[in-house]
Amino acid sequence: METVLIGDREKPEWESFIERNPFAIAWQSYGWRDVLARHYRFDFHPLAVYESGRIIGVLPLYRLKTAFSRDSLVSVPYAVAGGVVSDSEEARNLLIGKAVEISKTHNSCGIVLKQYKVRMPGDFQTDENYYNRELDISQGPDEIRRGFSDRNRNMIERMEKSPCVLEYPSGDLGGFFGMLLRHLHARGVPCVGRKWIEDLLRFKMYSIALLRKDGRTVAGTLVKEFKQTASFPFTCLREDGGQDNRAAYWLYWELMNYFSGKGFEIIHSGRIPNNDATDDYRLGWGGTKHGYYYQYFPNRGGKTEYASRRGRKREILERCWKILPTPVAGVVGPLVVRRFP
Repeated sequence: METVLIGDREKPEWESFIERNPFAIAWQSYGWRDVLARHYRFDFHPLAVYESGRIIGVLPLYRLKTAFSRDSLVSVPYAVAGGVVSDSEEARNLLIGKAVEISKTHNSCGIVLKQYKVRMPGDFQTDENYYNRELDISQGPDEIRRGFSDRNRNMIERMEKSPCVLEYPSGDLGGFFGMLLRHLHARGVPCVGRKWIEDLLRFKMYSIALLRKDGRTVAGTLVKEFKQTASFPFTCLREDGGQDNRAAYWLYWELMNYFSGKGFEIIHSGRIPNNDATDDYRLGWGGTKHGYYYQYFPNRGGKTEYASRRGRKREILERCWKILPTPVAGVVGPLVVRRFP
């Protein structure tokens, strides 16, 4: 058993491992490197453990160079998860050990592992403030609906009296991105650039879903498909501030029905804080709860993922961001997003 730094020639072997390992997730794909390379500067360290000529564990590690902070080694930046995944404990330990070795060759820079479900042992500072729910949609619409909260069922029943039309997959990139930018700007949140959304769509794993009512787009989301699972990142509404979130409930319900009919198994809630401080339409769908583990080495007690999104400075940024003209926010937003890998 040995740990090696592989290259593009071994990419098919890496992808084959990601496909067969049940704990692997979309962002651990070797191809995710190609998406990031169009937008960010980094050195890629794709670590793999081989046994008997076959990959049994991987760690996609990216060394980021930023102007205002020390370099760091991050497993899958600009995504919510994707750390070590392996077939055995021994392979896992070898990957962590190799990551520490690489860190030492770069002035002992810090390591950030974005783990999902599986927490790495060792002297890590660990942020456990987020979770995801995996909703089983293999049982059909009636069984799925029984697991919803009363609020969610009521929202769906209200929308059934005045249903909207699902457009999926949609080719209206301009309409979706414009709504996303306005939605996030009104909340004081910087938005990724349109080119980022274009490249996600080009990655083939993503597509656009829009909900229209009387010819007017009222809600939208990206849809990420991986194996037999789907999730809905970048959900946005035409009207901000929660004036009427019923459209988002209907959008999710329609997509659940669609993917259930296609034989998919799981709908992911996406990353949610443990205190459920998020949009109400992302809650109440049921499903099994699994944790994210953002782990930092060495354990210096520094600022974690959760802490960086809270506090007085964050509140001031959000208030100032809302004041910016929307076109200016659209230009500056991607530069701000770059600071939070």
